[in-house]
Amino acid sequence: MSVTTTQAETRLATLLDERQIITEKWEALNASINARDDKALTETESEHVLMYRERVQAIDAETETLAGDIESTKTAIANAAKLRRVMAGAGEDGVEEKGDGIAYRTFAAYARDSILTRTSNECAKIATQVEADQVLRARERLQLLQRTDNTLSSDVAGLTPPQHIAQIFQVIDASRPLVASATKADLVRGQLTYPRVDQRPEVEVQASEKTAAGDQGMEVSMQTTTASVYLGGGDLSWQAINWSTPSALDLWFALAAADYALKTETDAAAVITFSGHHHGITTKLAATPDFATFMTAVGAGAGKVYADSGRMADTVYMAPDRYWYLFGLTSTPTAVFATVSGQSVGPLSFVASRGLDAGTIIVGDSDALLVAETPGAPVELRVVEPAIGGLEVGIIGGFEAVVVDEGAFALITATS
Repeated sequence: MSVTTTQAETRLATLLDERQIITEKWEALNASINARDDKALTETESEHVLMYRERVQAIDAETETLAGDIESTKTAIANAAKLRRVMAGAGEDGVEEKGDGIAYRTFAAYARDSILTRTSNECAKIATQVEADQVLRARERLQLLQRTDNTLSSDVAGLTPPQHIAQIFQVIDASRPLVASATKADLVRGQLTYPRVDQRPEVEVQASEKTAAGDQGMEVSMQTTTASVYLGGGDLSWQAINWSTPSALDLWFALAAADYALKTETDAAAVITFSGHHHGITTKLAATPDFATFMTAVGAGAGKVYADSGRMADTVYMAPDRYWYLFGLTSTPTAVFATVSGQSVGPLSFVASRGLDAGTIIVGDSDALLVAETPGAPVELRVVEPAIGGLEVGIIGGFEAVVVDEGAFALITATS
């Protein structure tokens, strides 16, 4: 409830402020006099002391009068309000004093006063059947109505805990479409070896009976590549693991696995990009080709793959920006390129990989990419730390990607 300050109260506050200022000046003057050896007042100082004393006495006299007047006024107002409440509720059933107003103890009493004071035609007719004084008193009681104390949400904070959505909305992407399209092998050593045919036997038409033909020997060499080991670690407290929703431990492993997926996808993408760069088509795609130009480049890339490796290309690998650009292109009769990553369009599958650099498009044979990885990678590691109430965690996995046939991939964009 707002409190209105009267003019007398404002005047009293002004006088009290002035008295405090004079008192501070008087004290400062006394301190200056006491600091001197003779402790005597000069004529000017005597005049100031006299002025201070007279003003303080005048202020005290006026403040005493004002304080009395203000107290009397407040008492009179309180008595008038009390009398008003008593008169408003006197002789009425279901009405009593409460604090600075009145309270209805029965709904019937409230309904009676509400009906008598309404202005609708029906209520006005009822009001004419009682004395005018009763209507006035009913209106007075409604004005003095002391309503039940409100209970706000801030008053019951213990009953309204904040809503917590136990879900992570940020992207946690552990997909590896490029790796998924490759030929796979389990990695059980730090090095991966595989045989490579360097020279093939030849079969030729025999010139005549008992003459040699197609006598070229077969040569097979052993290729060796060293795998990379990807590792990530962390340390979580017992409290963080057991008091979190969703589970902080599960979230840690999910985030670490997503990063492992991105790193290994990027590794495999770098391998086919490097190989495709050395077997790229002559006329590379521009940044914004039309559909016909794009398909011409894909055809040229597939032809390059066949010419350099003897393989039939089956996949178009694309960076996400190129994938979504080409999604919007159309051929003359119908919309095209509207299938999702990994599905086939004619003889080709389209794979959009976030591991490829922006702007990259490669045509190749997916069987020519060999991916060797630790079984179950990324493998989860957990070590309990009872002395400090924690859990040391980590993920690890060996990974290697190699192109088994040079020329099996052709870069058709300018990105290298």
